[in-house]
Amino acid sequence: MPMEIRESQIEDILVSAPVLTKNILHLEDEPRFLCRQMIMPSGRLDLLYTYHTELLLLELKVVPFKRQFVEQLSSYRNDLLKMQEDGDLIQGRICTYLLVTENGRTRHETREVDDVKCVVYDPAEVLNYFYKNMKPIALFTETKPIDIGIWNIHLIHSLLYLLEGGITSVKELRKYLGGSPRTLYNKIKFTYELGLIDWSPNEDAILLTNLGREYCKCKDPVLPVRLSESQAALIRSFVMSNPYQSSVILGIASAVEAVFALAKNTYPVPMSHMMAYFTFHAGKYFDWQTDKAKYNATRMYTNYATDMGLLGKTNDNIYLTPEGIRFTVQMQLHKGLKLVESMKML
Repeated sequence: MPMEIRESQIEDILVSAPVLTKNILHLEDEPRFLCRQMIMPSGRLDLLYTYHTELLLLELKVVPFKRQFVEQLSSYRNDLLKMQEDGDLIQGRICTYLLVTENGRTRHETREVDDVKCVVYDPAEVLNYFYKNMKPIALFTETKPIDIGIWNIHLIHSLLYLLEGGITSVKELRKYLGGSPRTLYNKIKFTYELGLIDWSPNEDAILLTNLGREYCKCKDPVLPVRLSESQAALIRSFVMSNPYQSSVILGIASAVEAVFALAKNTYPVPMSHMMAYFTFHAGKYFDWQTDKAKYNATRMYTNYATDMGLLGKTNDNIYLTPEGIRFTVQMQLHKGLKLVESMKML
């Protein structure tokens, strides 16, 4: 069954990805985009490129070959030749290309029809290329929550306060904190994912970031082991402003968004519903295969969100807090703006 899509959307992708145009036309180098939807005496030209000493005239279709398309291209080519004669267009041999989804009776991918190169392409492959290679989309799809083995945010406080006190060596931290090397690694990794420390794997040195220093200053003076209101607010603000900063941050945001979405069906949101939906929403369907893996990950990230004041929960149900609703709306706005800003080149 042929794909239904507007030609303008395929044009958007080809303009933003010259390497894709190069591959479709079987060129040796990437062409340089010149103009799009150029008004001509005989119509509106789709795409015009320069390539070495040539001009490439592209007519894009999302349907099979028709003879009238060749006639249309010939008219555009004559218009361009007239512009060259009048000095209104750079000189160079004009090569005409017709991009179609099927090439008539022939099975060959490319054939010549009246000096027009008819090239078969697949719109689905163009869309797949865009989705996998567009930087903001790739960032969104590649960043996924991880099961890091830390059940609550306050469990990293002992680590943070040792760093605040001047202990900046992994070896020294192990002496004070005890436990297995794996547990310490998980705490360090989790703290790093929250943006509270500067650290590189396999290095001994760890330093607090500006956010980490501010976080330590916001500790509860009576019960420093607990997560204070000021610390929760600080993390909320950072997560909302940096939704793609790390796997843990995106996981927290995704957990709250998942509860928000599921609440349209039933409220409070059953943990059983949340486990299934969060697995899909977080892009972990092929990673969290067992019920135990789904439960552990869902419990972990809803714990973080509860620590931050974004959710409330029992063993069976999850609730949105007023701060959680505000957070979700603001988060969706921030994520949308970041994607839009990154796509301005289209």
